[in-house]
Amino acid sequence: MVQELHNTDLKEHRTKWLKRLADEYIKLEPLLPFKLLPEGEDCPTWATRVEQEIGAVMLPHAKVKEEMSMTPQRMGALLGHECGIAVWMMEFFGQQSAAEQGFMSKELKKEKKETPETAGSSGFEKWYAGMRRLAKIALCSSVDQSFEDMTDFLLAFSKAFACKPKAGAVGDIGNPTFEIFVFMLIRWRFVAGLKSVRELHDVLVRFFGPHRIGELKRIEKICQRIGLHYRKPGRPKTTAIIQTP
Repeated sequence: MVQELHNTDLKEHRTKWLKRLADEYIKLEPLLPFKLLPEGEDCPTWATRVEQEIGAVMLPHAKVKEEMSMTPQRMGALLGHECGIAVWMMEFFGQQSAAEQGFMSKELKKEKKETPETAGSSGFEKWYAGMRRLAKIALCSSVDQSFEDMTDFLLAFSKAFACKPKAGAVGDIGNPTFEIFVFMLIRWRFVAGLKSVRELHDVLVRFFGPHRIGELKRIEKICQRIGLHYRKPGRPKTTAIIQTP
C-alpha cells in the first residue's frame, strides 16, 4: 500500500494509474474479431441506443450509460465485467470445440481449420490474452494505491466478475429484454424496414415464441425507450364528389 500522500499528490497518483489502465483497455477493443454493430455502419440513432442498452445489460456495475468520470470503483467494475465475459466466451468456445471432436473426421478438422470463417479466432485469442495481461496489471498495481482506492477497485472488480454468465445461451445473459435487443441490433436493417410495431412484435413472436416475447404492449414500450418510431398509416385519400345543381 502507498504511504500517506497529500491530497494533490494522491489525486495525481490515482489519475495516472487509471489513465494507464484505460489506455491499455482501449488498445484491446480493435482485437475483438466480432462486433454487434461494426464501425462505419450508417445506422439510425435507435440502433446506437440499442447498442448502449446491450452494454448496460452486459456491464451493469460499470454504469456505461451514465456520463461519469473514471474512478477506481468504475474501472474495477469495467475490468471485472470484461474479464468475466472473456472467461465465459472461452468456456463457450471450449464447449463447442469439444462437441465437434466427437463427430468430425480428420479431413473435416483439417478443412475446418483452414476455412476463412475460423481465421478470426486468432483475433479473439489475442484479445483474451490481452485481457488476462491487463487484469494482472490492474490487480497487481492496485496494491500501490491508497487503501480507499484499492478497496473500491477490488470490491467492484470482484462484484462485476461474479456476474459472469452461467450458461452459453443469449437468454442467460442479463434480463429477458437482452435477446430482443441483440436481435434488433444484428438485424437493424430488417427491423427498420418493417411497417409497424405490431409487425415487429409478430416477427419476434415467430422467432422467440410468444411466452418469451409477451404482449404487444411490451414491444411498444421497448420501441419508445430506444426511439424507434414507425410511420403511422396516413388517412386514405378521398375522391371529391361534385354535385350538380
